[in-house]
Amino acid sequence: MAKMWSSRILGAAAVIALAACGAGPVSEGAGDASTAPVISSHGEAALSWEHDWDAAFDKAKAQDKVVLASFQADWCVWCRRLETTTYRDNEVASILGDRTVALSLDVDGNGKKLSDTYGVDGLPTVVVFSADGRELGRIDGYLPPSGFLERLEAILPARS
Repeated sequence: MAKMWSSRILGAAAVIALAACGAGPVSEGAGDASTAPVISSHGEAALSWEHDWDAAFDKAKAQDKVVLASFQADWCVWCRRLETTTYRDNEVASILGDRTVALSLDVDGNGKKLSDTYGVDGLPTVVVFSADGRELGRIDGYLPPSGFLERLEAILPARS
C-alpha cells in the first residue's frame, strides 16, 4: 500500500514539475499561448543570431545598431514559442535584422553569468542594449508578434 502511494505522489510531483517548466512567465496581455492572435505575416523568416557577447557588441558598434539579447533555455516552452512564432514573423525579423544585432544566450550555457549579472529571473527575457552596453529596456516573457513589435518599438531608439 505504501508503495502505491509513493508512486502516486511521485507521479503527481512529476506532472507539477512538467507543468511548471512549461508555464514560464507570460507577459501581461499575452494570454494563453493557445489563444494568442494569429498574425498573417507569420512565416519562415530567419534571423542571423550571434552567440558571443563581445562579438555582438563589436558588430553593433560597427553597424550603428543596438543589441537585442534573448535569454532562453532549451527546456523553456515559452522560449521555443518565441523562436518559432515571434522571431520567425516577417515583420519582426525585418525590424530585428535592420535595427539590431540579435544575440542568443542560453542561461544554462553561454548566458548563465550574464543572466545573473542582468537580473534575468524568468524566461524568456529579451534585453535591448545600446552599443556601449547601456540597458535600454526589456521584454519579460512571451509575446506574440504584434505585442512584441509594440514593446520593441517603444524601446528602440528613434531612427535618425
